[in-house]
Amino acid sequence: MIELRGIHGMGIIEDYAPIIYMDKKEPIKIKKVGYEIYTENGTKSKSFNRSFDFENYRGAVKVIEYAYYLDYDIQHLYDLEHIWIYIDEYDNIVGAEGSYHGRFLNALVPELTSFNKKDALGEEFFVKRGNSAEIVYPKGSKLIMYSQPGKHAMLCSPKVMYLYTELFESCGRLAGIHGLDAPERYLEDIHITDDENEKVVKYIRENFAFEPSMEFEEVSIPETDYMPWDELAEQIPVFIKDQLKTILD
Repeated sequence: MIELRGIHGMGIIEDYAPIIYMDKKEPIKIKKVGYEIYTENGTKSKSFNRSFDFENYRGAVKVIEYAYYLDYDIQHLYDLEHIWIYIDEYDNIVGAEGSYHGRFLNALVPELTSFNKKDALGEEFFVKRGNSAEIVYPKGSKLIMYSQPGKHAMLCSPKVMYLYTELFESCGRLAGIHGLDAPERYLEDIHITDDENEKVVKYIRENFAFEPSMEFEEVSIPETDYMPWDELAEQIPVFIKDQLKTILD
């Protein structure tokens, strides 16, 4: 069994792992979760096209990156989504973000964000920072995030999903349209023809197209599905090859 306590501190990956809710009809499941901890402001992410700006979240001294791998986005083979949790020197959560179609959005939004709180008395509290007071969440509080049906963008509330124009169309009429669509770093020795890519399109459409219910339920992610990001990155090309073998053989 993979130990989540590791070199970064006692239980930090497990302590802050968000709770994920997915559509009740979601046909594509989270396969693995890679994690990385960054402690220097301005550091570039290993798995997402971004650098971290701790100054967006006053008091932040580190960020935990959770990278969720799924074999498919409803429109293509390969999917990688992210959630970032920002922590201060007292181990409180002071910020959070979720990936949104190649970008990222704030996940701590008044009246939208929800937490599985640490306890009934210490759910959240105000801290004084300069002339202002801010809400933070103590260690042990679990951020609840919602995965967009089919596309899997990680958001603080299902309400935010309606900003996406093709929320429903992407899961039906537009399912599979991009075929194999993964970063070049994972495709160095993977080459398919246009005809083979059309088979990928057809496979996704026939096997995964669905009508979202927009009713969400918590999904279970076993502890053994978490691993350091570098380990997951090595496995991704293997995962892609396995899916292509299923589709093309």
